Amino acid sequence: MYIGICEDEEIQLNYLQKHITTYCERAGEVLKMECFSGAEELLFKYEQDLPFDCLLLDIRMGKMDGMELAVKIRQRDRQLPIIFVTGDKDAVFDGYKVGAVRYLLKPIKDEELAEALDYVRQEYTGQSKVAEKEDYFCFNYAGEYTKIDKNAIITVEVQGHYITLHAEKEYTFKETMRGIREKLADERFVPASRSVLVNLEHVKSITRRSCRLSTGQVIPLSRSCYNDFNQAFIKRYV
Repeated sequence: MYIGICEDEEIQLNYLQKHITTYCERAGEVLKMECFSGAEELLFKYEQDLPFDCLLLDIRMGKMDGMELAVKIRQRDRQLPIIFVTGDKDAVFDGYKVGAVRYLLKPIKDEELAEALDYVRQEYTGQSKVAEKEDYFCFNYAGEYTKIDKNAIITVEVQGHYITLHAEKEYTFKETMRGIREKLADERFVPASRSVLVNLEHVKSITRRSCRLSTGQVIPLSRSCYNDFNQAFIKRYV
């Protein structure tokens, strides 16, 4: 998902970046995000076609506000989803003129931002959140039947007869690597070594010796696993 943000308030921009990143990680979306401090900066870089799947525009900015920018964008692209960010309730009504899909009033609520992005994904990219919700891995943890979204799993590590799932928290339970690979039979999960599986959704870059994750963690790649790992990454994203 390629998202552009035009926002001149640093605090608001940081909020949007953080929560859009979290949303895409949970949704299993490969995120590319580009930020602009003003309308002029965006128009200068993209004089013709806009490459984004969605644009978030602050209405109140500097010399050219978000509404003026949206008018110029609509002269080029009638379909690009635009989400307005504003602290002015009255400005919402002006947005109908440029076909904005959503309006987020400051202070923005997490659930409203997620709903707006859900709408864009479903209506403009053909992806369904229903299918996403069914994508769980279920296991017995600490005597309880537990389920976790597969996209939330970052790595899987085997130590002896135990497996540790690394996600927002860690889950350690008795299982073999062979067993966990069969249960996570999915092109997202690829061996980095004999003892570690990595979810490609969280991989940011690869070298011959390691891969860097969205968490900043660097996972070593064994010689025997590098080629298959690299090919799996290329096949999925290139």
